[in-house]
Amino acid sequence: MTYGLLRRMSQDAQGRRQRVIRTLLLALAALAVLLTTLTGFNGRLLYLVLLLCAAFAVTELLPALGWLLQRRLFVEPFRYEVSTSGVHIQTASSQTQIDWSGITRIRRRRHTWLLKYGMSQIPVPRAAFSPEDQRIVDDFLVRRPEFAG
Repeated sequence: MTYGLLRRMSQDAQGRRQRVIRTLLLALAALAVLLTTLTGFNGRLLYLVLLLCAAFAVTELLPALGWLLQRRLFVEPFRYEVSTSGVHIQTASSQTQIDWSGITRIRRRRHTWLLKYGMSQIPVPRAAFSPEDQRIVDDFLVRRPEFAG
């Protein structure tokens, strides 16, 4: 697991609305900087720019802090197995077996499959599978409409 993969998984887990909000925050910050430079220095606009940049930075800091706090765990290899009985996740320190009967929803994202299991959301990275296996898993999920997401 690399930081880049963890960041992409975190962004996938946040959803599309979060990406739109981040894009709008960045655009507003750029507009405020442009207005500040064209109209001269204005303290209120500077505070607006700092506030927008801080709001944008929060969404980038969450995966970075997660990586810093757990990087020793992420360096160890992860093993993901998807079968007809469920999903098996094995790390250096734990093993988790998630049965299909316990999964209430699966969201297929660009970089991950997000498994809704009770109150938690478990990301399974697509990069852990070959492109052929990714297609097999996607076809399996499409045939199970109860998980549509």
